[in-house]
This record gives sequence, C-alpha cells and structure tokens, in this order.
Amino acid sequence: MEKIIKHYISATLFVLSSSVAWGQDLSSCTLKKVADDMNYCKASFAGSATFCDMIKNGEKKRECYFMVVKIQRHNAYQIKKQEPKVEEEK
Repeated sequence: MEKIIKHYISATLFVLSSSVAWGQDLSSCTLKKVADDMNYCKASFAGSATFCDMIKNGEKKRECYFMVVKIQRHNAYQIKKQEPKVEEEK
C-alpha cells in the first residue's frame, strides 16, 4: 500500500511539473539539468518522438510517447473553422 501511495505522489508531482513546460518556450528546455527532463520538455514542444527516443528512464519514455501521440492527433484532427462565404454585391 505504501508503494502505491509513493508512486501516486511521484506521478502527480511529475504531471504537475511537466505541465509548467507549456507556459514556457523551447529554449527554456535547454536549462533543465537532467537529460531526461530536457528531452521530455523538447518533445512536448516539437511533438516529435525523436526526443522521446533519447530518454533513458523507461516509464518516462513511455509517457513521452503517449504525450507525442496525443499532440500529433490533436494537430491532425483539429477542426478548422471555415469563414462563411460572402457573396459579392454588384
């Protein structure tokens, strides 16, 4: 039971800390000291699994892949608003 609580707390902290990256830009990722965090941050901005491949931690790598797929799906299936056609008056 104690292990589950520790995993839940660490996962919650990770999610909260990674959500802060959305308010920053790509150059802020290079300031991270841990290589896995830096590559995860870059993947979140680039939406590319190339940076996920560079992550050593298996759990973080898996989470990174899921995040990239979510970003790519959002970009691919995003509904584009079409402007209504305005008829020209003569």
